[in-house]
Amino acid sequence: MTVQYGAIEVQPATRQVLIGGRPAALGARAFDLLLALVERRERLVAKHELLDIVWPDVVVEEGNLHVQISALRKLLGPSAISTIPGRGYRFVAPLRRTTSPPADRSVGGQQVERLAPAEGRKAFAATVTEAAPLPPGNLAAHLEPLVGRESELHTLLAQIEAHRLVTIVGASGMGKTTLARAAAQALRGRWRDGAWLVELAPVSEPAQLVPAVARALRISLPVGVDEGSALDHLVGVLGPMALLLVLDNCEHLIDAASAVAERISTGAPGVHLLATSQELLNISGEALFKLNPLTLPAVGMAPADAAQCGAIRLFVERARADDARFALSPDNAHAVADICRRLDGLPLAIELAAARLRLLGVQGLRDKLGECFRVLTGGARTAMRRHQTLHAAIDWSHALLSGPEQVVFRRLGVFVGGFALELALALAQNDAQGRHLDPPLDEWAVLDALSALVDKSLVIADASEPPRYRLLETTRAFALEKLAAARETDAWVERHARAVCAFFERTEEARAGEEATLSHAAFVQRLAPELDNARAALDWAAGGAGELNLAIGLAGATAAVCADLGLSLEALGRMAGLQGRLDDSVHPQRTARFWLGVSELGGVGRLPHAEILEAAHRAQRIYRTTGARVRLYHATAQTVRCLVQAGESRSAEAMLAEPLRLADSAWPAWLRADCLALQGYNYQGQQRFEESLAMNLKRQALLLREPGERRGLILCEADLCLDLNMLHRYEETIALARAVIARERGEHSAGMVYVWMRLLRAQIFLGRIDDAWLTMGQALPGWRRDGAVFIASALLAALLAERGHFADAARVGAAAITYQRRANMERYPAYQRANARWQELLAAQPCQPDDIARWQREGEALDEAAIAAICLRSDEGHAGAA
Repeated sequence: MTVQYGAIEVQPATRQVLIGGRPAALGARAFDLLLALVERRERLVAKHELLDIVWPDVVVEEGNLHVQISALRKLLGPSAISTIPGRGYRFVAPLRRTTSPPADRSVGGQQVERLAPAEGRKAFAATVTEAAPLPPGNLAAHLEPLVGRESELHTLLAQIEAHRLVTIVGASGMGKTTLARAAAQALRGRWRDGAWLVELAPVSEPAQLVPAVARALRISLPVGVDEGSALDHLVGVLGPMALLLVLDNCEHLIDAASAVAERISTGAPGVHLLATSQELLNISGEALFKLNPLTLPAVGMAPADAAQCGAIRLFVERARADDARFALSPDNAHAVADICRRLDGLPLAIELAAARLRLLGVQGLRDKLGECFRVLTGGARTAMRRHQTLHAAIDWSHALLSGPEQVVFRRLGVFVGGFALELALALAQNDAQGRHLDPPLDEWAVLDALSALVDKSLVIADASEPPRYRLLETTRAFALEKLAAARETDAWVERHARAVCAFFERTEEARAGEEATLSHAAFVQRLAPELDNARAALDWAAGGAGELNLAIGLAGATAAVCADLGLSLEALGRMAGLQGRLDDSVHPQRTARFWLGVSELGGVGRLPHAEILEAAHRAQRIYRTTGARVRLYHATAQTVRCLVQAGESRSAEAMLAEPLRLADSAWPAWLRADCLALQGYNYQGQQRFEESLAMNLKRQALLLREPGERRGLILCEADLCLDLNMLHRYEETIALARAVIARERGEHSAGMVYVWMRLLRAQIFLGRIDDAWLTMGQALPGWRRDGAVFIASALLAALLAERGHFADAARVGAAAITYQRRANMERYPAYQRANARWQELLAAQPCQPDDIARWQREGEALDEAAIAAICLRSDEGHAGAA
C-alpha cells in the first residue's frame, strides 16, 4: 500500500518517498520520523515520543529532531507538519490511499504493511486517511494522549504481537486500564475483526462473566443454557474470527476469567487476549506485563533531565490542563520532583496532586502531602483473594483507605443522589462546637479525603459545572453499613439534615433575602440537583426523631425551587403535614418563609383561596416585625396577587401601595421587574389591558438585559400574551407565543405552562380549531405534570365545543367552574371570557336541558387525569355522545 500527499507518494513497504514517480533523497531517520507522524496524525506527537521512536535506545539532542523536521518540510512543503511550540508536532496534510498491497500482505482481510523489524507490525493503513472506515470494535474513536507511558506502550505492543495472551499486572492506581485501552486503540486495525473491550468491574458474579463478554462482542447466547454451554457457544462463534479481546479488571473474578481466557485461547486461535488484573490469570501461554510506577527523577538530578521522567511529565501535563500558566522551572523543579517521589510515581495520585496545584501552589502542595497521601505512598498493596463478591471487592478497596478517608467515605453515604462539594465539606468535618472526634478532620482534610476517594473510584465526579459527586448505590449501601458499624448513623443523618437545610437557606437568602444577589439561573442550578437530599433531610426532620424547627426551615427554603421545577403539589403535600404542628418554638424567619411558600405554591386553585390569603397575611405580619424590607415586599406582593385572583379589585388596589412603597431603585433588575409585574397583574384584574401591556413591555425590556433571569422573562412574555389576547390582538399573541416556544425548546417551567395556554386561547378565538387541537396535544403533558389542567380547563371546554364534542364540553366546563369557585377566581376576566365561549356554543345546540344538567353533574366530580383523558380521545365521531 502507498499513501499520497499531492504528487508525493509514501511507500512504507519499500521505505521510499516518490515525487512524480521518482524516488526522493530522504534519510532513514527522516523516513522513520515521517512514518511516526503519519501513523499518529490524529493527535499531537510530543518531542520526547518522537525521539524514542526514531532514535530507540540512543540518547540524542533535541536539535537532531529539528533537523529532520526541516528536511521533511523541504520535501513535503512547509504546511504539511504543524508545530505546537514547546510540545511537539502533528502531521496535518490530507492523505489518501493510492494502491493496494499484494494479497499475501493481508491479515484476516485487513490490509496492513510489514514494516522494518524496528518498527514492529503496525496497522498503517488504518491511520493514514480519515476517509478510511474504522475497523470493527467498541473502542472510543479517540483517546487522550498517553503521558509518561510511551516506552511501556511500545513494549506492550510488541508483546501482544508475540503472545496470544498478555496480562497487565499492577497495583491499584497504576494505570493498567489506561495502558490497555491505548494498546487496543493502536492495534485496532491489526486484526480483521477489530478490537473489543469488556469491562468486568460491574460484573459481580462469575456466572455473569460469559454473558458480559458476549454482550460486549454483540454475540447472542442461547436462552436457558448453563454456563458451560454458553461458553461453548461463545468460543464457537469466536473460533473463525481474528480480533483483540481486552478483559479489563479481572481480579474479583479471577477463576472465571482464567477459565474463559483459557477456553478462548485454545478454541479461537485467531483471538489475541489482553487482560488487566492485580494478579496473573495463571493459564498456559500467558505473558506477564508488569506495570510499575512512572519513572522518577533521582535526588539531585538536573531539572532538564528530571523533566524527561514519566512522573514529572504527567504532573506537568495535568497541571497545565488545569492552569495553562503553569510551567516547570528551575525554581519549582526540585519541589515537583519531590512531590512525584513522595507519591511513588502513581499516575492517579500524581493527577490528584496536580489538580490541586492551582489552589495550593507547588510548595503548599508539597507541604500538605504527608498524612493525606499516606495510603498512596506507604506499603505494598496485596493482591485480592480469589472468589471475591462485589461487596468483598469494595471492602478490599475500603481497607486500603487511610483512617480519615474511611471516615469521610462512610459519612458521605448519607447523601442521596449525589452532593455538591460545599455540602460534603459541611457534613464530613468534625463538629466545630467542641465535639472531639477521632480522627480529627478539618476542611482541608475532608477535601484531601474526597479527592482520594474520587481517585480510587469509590466516589464519582460528574462532568458538570460546578462538579458534583456521587456514590454508586452499591457503594453507598456499603458506606451506610460502615456508618452503622461505627454507631454513627443517627448522628450523621441529623448532621446531613442540618447541612442540607443550611445550604438551601443560604442559597434562598441570596436569591430572595435582603442582599439578593443570586440570579434565578444560578439559584436553580445550585438547588435543583440537591432536591433528593432535601427530601431525605425533610423526611428525617419531620419524623419522630427529627426536629420541627429544622423541618419548617427546609420546607420553606425549598418552596421556590420546587415551584420553578413543577413540583408544587409535592412540596405542598409535605407542607400540609407540618402546618398543624407549627408553634412558637420555630424561628420566626423560618415560620414566615414557610407561610409565604404555602401561599405561593397553593395559588391558582391548588389550595382554597382563604388558605392562601391567610398564609400570605401570616408571613406579612411576621416580616413587619423583623424589619426585613425585601421579605416584607414579597409577602405584601403575594397578598395583592391573592386579592386580584379573587376579583377583589378594591382591596388589591389599596394593598398595592405597600409593596410599591417598599420597592427600592437599588434592587436588582429582576426584583424591580417584579414590581412592574405586580402592577400589570393588578391592571389585568381590573380589565385595564392596555395599561397592563405597557407595564409588561417595560418589564420585558428590563429582563432582556438580565441573562440569568430567563424564568422571569418567560413569565413576562406569558403575561404579554394574555394582554394581547384580551385586546383581541390574536395574531400578535400567536407570533409571540410561538417565538417563545421555539426559543425555549424543552423548557418546562411554570411560565411555559401559561405561554402554551395563551397560544391555545388565541387560536380558539381566531377560529383556528385544528391548530388549537394540535397545540392542546403538545401542551397537555406539561400541564398534567405541573398540576395545571384545571387552570386550562375552561379553554379545553371551549375547544371541545368548537370541535362538536358537546357532552364532553359540558363536563369539562362544569369541572372548570367548580375549580374556579374553589379557587375563588370565577370573576377573573380571562376565565369569564373562556366560560362564555363554551357556554354560548353549547346553548346554540339542540341539546336537551336534562342532558346538559346530567353532563354538568358528571363534570363536577372530574379530576385532572379525567379531564386530560377526555381531551385526548381520538374518536372524532364522539361528538355529542352521552
